[in-house]
Amino acid sequence: MIPYVPHPTIEIGGHELGAFRVLVLGAVLTQFWMVVRLAPRFGVDVRRAGNLCIWAIGLGLASAHVFDVITYFPERLAEDPLALLRFWGSLSSTGGMLGGLLGLLIVMRVQRFAPAEIWSFFDLCLYALPFTLAVGRLGCALQHDHLGRASDHLLAVAFPDGPRFDLGLLEFLAVSAISALFLALIRRPRPPGFFVGAFFVLYGPTRFVLDALRTDDARYFGWTPAQGLMVLAMVVGVAILTRIRRSPDSTPS
Repeated sequence: MIPYVPHPTIEIGGHELGAFRVLVLGAVLTQFWMVVRLAPRFGVDVRRAGNLCIWAIGLGLASAHVFDVITYFPERLAEDPLALLRFWGSLSSTGGMLGGLLGLLIVMRVQRFAPAEIWSFFDLCLYALPFTLAVGRLGCALQHDHLGRASDHLLAVAFPDGPRFDLGLLEFLAVSAISALFLALIRRPRPPGFFVGAFFVLYGPTRFVLDALRTDDARYFGWTPAQGLMVLAMVVGVAILTRIRRSPDSTPS
């Protein structure tokens, strides 16, 4: 069983700073750094990649909060509609991914990017995303803010009040494995859209299973909001990879 580690914090000027906030910032910087650094490898202009990444991060953070309040804490919205505007509050990673990708697509269409350019940049972003998620989920694991079912499994954490799954830790391990796989896959040229499809196919079922272990999340027809999005992600990912397999030299439409 994995030993319990209290959330590391330091005090700066009388204010307590936890590892979670540091690692969330680290996740944002990781995504930006990887997108800019790897832009030439994906055939994307570096300056353009940086500008688009800022759009994606901003839209993703905003949608992460809006999605979280609407789907997971609707009672907060009913009591205080202004909670929707407090973007520094709670966040949903799946809501952030959804809003970031859709918002980025709209921005790129408005700026009249060609379909091939859109696929190249989305491939770049989705290649970097598991590395970004690994940094962020390490923060969740240290803060223990995604507790799962009680269990004496080998991967359970020995919390002071009894062993249970720490879903932040489990997702950290999962996305770290996806990151390692992507490092191997990028060694060879891949068709446009490959990493988009691969990320959805790999991350979708992982997150679906982990959310099934949650104990206190809002559920609709037995599923958490994230599980519904993950089913959609898996379908989209399979469709993209199937199209690439049939036409490896073409850009997915």
